[in-house]
Amino acid sequence: MFCPVCNGLQPINAACANCDLAMEDWGRMTDWIGPYAPYVPLETDMTSLDQSADDKNCLHIVYCPSCQRTVEAAVAEWGSPH
Repeated sequence: MFCPVCNGLQPINAACANCDLAMEDWGRMTDWIGPYAPYVPLETDMTSLDQSADDKNCLHIVYCPSCQRTVEAAVAEWGSPH
C-alpha cells in the first residue's frame, strides 16, 4: 500500500471547514511529530503514533493560508497490484 499524495500521483484535495478554500499539503503527520527519518518504512513509523487511523490511510497535515488553520487529513492509500 502506498499514499498517492506522498508519491505525487494526486493532490490532497482538502477544503478548509472554515472558509472552504483549498488547503496546502504540509506532508505526513509522522514527519512532523516523530524524529526526522525519511527512510523509515511507513509501517514502522506509524506504529509509534497514538492515533485512531487504520492502516489504509496516510495522515497528512494540511494548512489553510487564508484562515491560518492546521488540521489532519486522512488520505486513502492505494493497494499494490497482484
